[in-house]
Amino acid sequence: MWVRQGPTLLTDQRLLHNRPVRTWVLLVAVVTVLGACATGELDEGGTSLFTSAANGQTNTGMDPDDELGEGDATGGDGDGDSSSGDGDPTTGGAECGNGVREPGEECDGEDFNGLACADFGFDDGILVCAADCTLFTNACSTCGDGQVAATEVCDGNNFGGQTCEGLGYAGGSLMCAADCSALITSGCTQAMACGNGVIDGNEECDGGNLNGKTCQSLGFNGGSLACTQGCKLDTNGCTVAECKPLFAECNPFLSDCCAGLSCILLLGCIPE
Repeated sequence: MWVRQGPTLLTDQRLLHNRPVRTWVLLVAVVTVLGACATGELDEGGTSLFTSAANGQTNTGMDPDDELGEGDATGGDGDGDSSSGDGDPTTGGAECGNGVREPGEECDGEDFNGLACADFGFDDGILVCAADCTLFTNACSTCGDGQVAATEVCDGNNFGGQTCEGLGYAGGSLMCAADCSALITSGCTQAMACGNGVIDGNEECDGGNLNGKTCQSLGFNGGSLACTQGCKLDTNGCTVAECKPLFAECNPFLSDCCAGLSCILLLGCIPE
């Protein structure tokens, strides 16, 4: 049985079997797709085919909340911040004061990265970590270099400005201990009147005569006051209830530094 087909359908089918027509149809399809690319239209998968003519980079339609960190092209930690740390950006996120030396810090608390005064050319003393986590070498010393360091009382012929006269003697010459830890006054001469038990001239005391002074009257909490051979009051035996910590301001005449520390004028309490 034959069925008559409509002229339009038959014509379309014949046209599709015509090679020039098929070529023209394919060209139209290609032009249509290129037009979609130029306008940034999306394909069925939701992927953008838009190509930027300005920078030559193709946006593949990646979700802004991708693995780079919520649209952060720098590959941060996911919060949109391209930095990798939460601390001070100048120290790479290091936290000064936590007792652990981190990148950007020379030290932190007692963590000196294994360094000591010897690593900086000194023979003795201690390293100190400053509040900004930088190394402080002023408490290091080298006995014999002629420089009175923070941990030295004297060095060679450098007596830190002290003289026999300044220590209450009539004259003479001071000497420095071999380890720079003390002044030697054996070369000083006593004033004629010192040692007679009587307070004469500029004497603060004489022998057991302390001129009525005690540790308490000088501001200490207790202890024993003494008199030096130069007839000066010696407060080394006096005590205080509250001591001054490392590098704190102190009174060299009150010996108010904590145990293991000595008071040096202008330097404060430093290690003995």
